[in-house]
Amino acid sequence: MDRILIYCQILLGLLGVLGVTNHSPNMFLEQVIYIIIAFLMIAIISYIPPKSLAKISPFFYLFSIGLLIVVLFIGVSTPGQHAQRWIPIGPFTLQPSELAKVAVVAYLASFFYNHRSNLDNWALWRPMLIIGIASGLILVETDFSTAIFVFLLAVLIMAIAGTNFLRLIGISLFAGVIAIFVLAPMLNKYDHVMNRITVFFNADADVDASYQPRVAKRSIEQAGFTGLGPGIPVRVPAAHTDMVSVSIWQAIGLSGILSLVVIYFIIAIRGMQIASLKPGPGSLLSAGAVTYISGQAILNLLVSAGLLPITGVVLPFVSHGVNNLLSVSIALGFIQSNYRAARKQGLVK
Repeated sequence: MDRILIYCQILLGLLGVLGVTNHSPNMFLEQVIYIIIAFLMIAIISYIPPKSLAKISPFFYLFSIGLLIVVLFIGVSTPGQHAQRWIPIGPFTLQPSELAKVAVVAYLASFFYNHRSNLDNWALWRPMLIIGIASGLILVETDFSTAIFVFLLAVLIMAIAGTNFLRLIGISLFAGVIAIFVLAPMLNKYDHVMNRITVFFNADADVDASYQPRVAKRSIEQAGFTGLGPGIPVRVPAAHTDMVSVSIWQAIGLSGILSLVVIYFIIAIRGMQIASLKPGPGSLLSAGAVTYISGQAILNLLVSAGLLPITGVVLPFVSHGVNNLLSVSIALGFIQSNYRAARKQGLVK
């Protein structure tokens, strides 16, 4: 596997352990185990040829859609939330929307590669349904931020695949209509979204709702450039998941956040280099995976810095929780798979 990506994954894992345990010391062993499982997942997927990944991507997508439907009937919510986003499986809870992110990446990459020879004749209805159904079902779970992220991720992948502008706009508009059609009966459950936007522009509008961003801002200001050191309690809610970067900042200061930015930047650059090594389905899979990981990292860091409303999107390969770690590991596996295939053909040493 590519060593640069491996080093980046190790560094992100270490920062994740620091951030998670700085908030909840009792989660140290659990977080380490999750990271080890993630590395094993990446290694396994890297041995699957890109063409095989492309062939199974429609089944993977259908599987994720099936789970998104199942969660509507038997899904559970976490304490303090009303959204049904998790399927209980013994001691583990599966979040289908996280799998849907990488499933959409895989299916669209496979679809546009298979239709590369007749770009002007692409059937609009397929990518339209792929994006619209996935986003719509996630919206029904009242997970607005993830639904929008999946939608924008799909649009970016289509742009990378070479979709002309008018066709891209057409697919996006129709997919949006499908998603809204699915969402329509659930609009009364989305008051919290407008509340978050209102609080973002006016924290005094709802003191309780603005508590997390206010405390996060205060923690960042107190940590400054050098940080307060590991072991100082983090009072920010969800400082081991959504706000893990704040936990890292409090522990080691601005250097921790700059390290995260640099590592994700290296992953993006190296991932795109690997995507360009070998033409084929692995190229689009790699580019889509890079877009997914980088996009989610940017979104999370902007929210943590108080530059965007609270979304609930976690930091890839850093935040606590096995669901997003599993999804991101699959995406990183796509990149490593393309690297391994290129190396077998002597395209890279």
